[in-house]
Amino acid sequence: MSKGTEHRSPLDRAFFALVTRGWDNRRITSYRSQLQRHNAALTADVLNDFSLLDVKATGLLTHVSLMIAGLGLIAPLVAQSDIEKGILVAEIAVYLMIAVGCLRCLSVFTPHQFREATLGVPKLAERELILRRELYRLCNRMAIVFTILVFLILPALYLYTPN
Repeated sequence: MSKGTEHRSPLDRAFFALVTRGWDNRRITSYRSQLQRHNAALTADVLNDFSLLDVKATGLLTHVSLMIAGLGLIAPLVAQSDIEKGILVAEIAVYLMIAVGCLRCLSVFTPHQFREATLGVPKLAERELILRRELYRLCNRMAIVFTILVFLILPALYLYTPN
């Protein structure tokens, strides 16, 4: 076993091998120093903005996950017809799209992205910050609107009886 792997579980070793597939030893050993150089190129307020967005997107993702789970659990109670099932599936699909947006807001910078950035690290971070903030804003609005719609539609579905 190589140095540093003797305390890892077999699953961790498999994951490490998967994510570093095709990397040479130099790339692995310089990974941390590359991250430090690139983080040093970013200002404290940009790093703070990314951290704040991570927290917000995580909270929204939690809400979205609970809505998906709730809709899945309540479906047998309210969905008797194909139309009702279609409405619930559409609501779940919207929440899944919001979840994808939240996950994109949480994506991690890699040294590979910085190395290939033609604009430089500060410009790349600035563009990424715009993308994440506006994507989060859109996801948040969609979650609010669709949660209100679910709140209004679920009682109607429950009370509706097809002829």
